[in-house]
Amino acid sequence: MKSETNTPDAASVANDFEELTKQLAVLREDIAKLAKSVGATATKQGRDMGADIAEGFDEAQKYVERKGRSAEEQLETSVATHPFMAIGLAALAGLVIGALSRR
Repeated sequence: MKSETNTPDAASVANDFEELTKQLAVLREDIAKLAKSVGATATKQGRDMGADIAEGFDEAQKYVERKGRSAEEQLETSVATHPFMAIGLAALAGLVIGALSRR
């Protein structure tokens, strides 16, 4: 009596191995394309983000300059309107700084 086994023959194994090798080559190509695409997208997004940040800094600088000028004008108006109060506040600030620096 001959025992039947379900073992594949050498030709079948060779075909399977060849097919698997082809599929792995295609997979490598797809992964390389995907990596290139992701890299290009990340580079573009990085450039866009850098431009947005630079624009934000420019806007912030202009805002601070406007507010600084406005505060300076308000201070000058306040000092011109109340000169004695300004002198008193300056003297008080000098005394406090002097007292703190002695310690």
